[in-house]
Amino acid sequence: MAPSSAHLPGDEGDGRPLAGRTVVVTRPAAQAAALAEPLAALGATVIVAPLIEIVPLPLDNELRKAIFNLAWYDLVIFTSANAVEAFVDRLREAGGESVRAGGVAPDFAHTKLAAIGPKTCAALEQRGLECALVPDAFVAEGLLAALAARGAAVDGSRILIPRAREAREVLPETLRERGATVHVVTVYETRAVSALPVSADAFTGADFIAFTSSSAVHSLAALLGIGDVLPRLAAVKLCSIGPTTSDTLRGYGLPVAVEAAPHTAEALVAAIVVASG
Repeated sequence: MAPSSAHLPGDEGDGRPLAGRTVVVTRPAAQAAALAEPLAALGATVIVAPLIEIVPLPLDNELRKAIFNLAWYDLVIFTSANAVEAFVDRLREAGGESVRAGGVAPDFAHTKLAAIGPKTCAALEQRGLECALVPDAFVAEGLLAALAARGAAVDGSRILIPRAREAREVLPETLRERGATVHVVTVYETRAVSALPVSADAFTGADFIAFTSSSAVHSLAALLGIGDVLPRLAAVKLCSIGPTTSDTLRGYGLPVAVEAAPHTAEALVAAIVVASG
């Protein structure tokens, strides 16, 4: 799939807080609106320049086994809305009760669901699924703390984690240390785009670049040149949705101008507004 881009122009003289500022949004095209639209509404010229693609993976034997044994699990943990979408799609493909009933709730009748954050929870609820737990801090460590506070995921618990191919191991490893049986299934992967979706000047000349994943950081560094990325982005304020993405930026020697708190698109927009003042 060829990368896509879009420009949402702002108006420098209209008095809005981001008027005259240019913000590059690096999210996949289908998810960019949550950042691009509010930024444009605040006056920014927004360049949507996806640096990664979300690719659902086919139904394999391991995933099929997990789907047909959903009732065996005490808890299913989703760490992204992408994981929800990909897993439910594979559930339907596997021909579970969801296909016959027109929904997906019957498949999860005896299993509690946890989400890493409100967007992931909303993705579950949009599919008729009840989200039993959302942590206050929208990172793996926050989810672990919330599970501990609830007395969930204790010794003997059976847990399923549908997730991306490349993901942090802190969640499954810590749960196993606590005595849980944890099965991880891969339902999608992120792939770097093969070429910059807009000119390099659009990145290097922007006021802000918004990153919502480490994958996007790695992609831009590779496309601009690992040795060149620091000097080429020296004048740009780099904005991160959370600590993992921030750590990745710093790993390339790139300063983090703002980090969203909480780790949501809405908070990232607010942080960019503060940084523009």
